[in-house]
Amino acid sequence: NLFLTPGLLEAETMRHIFMNNYLLCNEISERVVQHFVHCIETHGRHVEYLRFLQTIVKADGKYVKKCQDMVMTELINGGEDVLIFYNDRASFPVLLQMMCSERDRADESGPLAYHITLVELLAACTEGKNVYTEIKCNSLLPLDDIVRVVTHDDCIPEVKIAYVNFVNHCYVDTEVEMKEIY
Repeated sequence: NLFLTPGLLEAETMRHIFMNNYLLCNEISERVVQHFVHCIETHGRHVEYLRFLQTIVKADGKYVKKCQDMVMTELINGGEDVLIFYNDRASFPVLLQMMCSERDRADESGPLAYHITLVELLAACTEGKNVYTEIKCNSLLPLDDIVRVVTHDDCIPEVKIAYVNFVNHCYVDTEVEMKEIY
């Protein structure tokens, strides 16, 4: 409870408490996951909140399925306040502009960094062939949208790496066979 405040340093502290501690991650309560997603909704899209969530879905090289499921559920419950993909007609040019901007690319806590970290988190939630999270991620970030971003001339390596990793875990190395992509 001491560290369940909206502070970014507290989020970083929590991340280090849980880092590479499978047993602790496996015992985490839903309330803690809800707290960090709620922080994104109420205090802004900060990379530090997502990094904590990344830490608890995989520890000691093992996937924590319970955490993957909880994180995915809470992200979806958070909706558009949390999940921002820049994949509609109006926001796609914003993503392209951020990738072309040196300032946006260098900002480790800006919207581009948040977007990359979000895609990395979703990929981490589907690692280890988790059927529930794979199905959810398929609906959140369709393959057509991924291809449109990755093949664009202005797409930067950091975004390509995050998206290709997402494709690998969500569409290729999966528990559920994805017939529609073949």
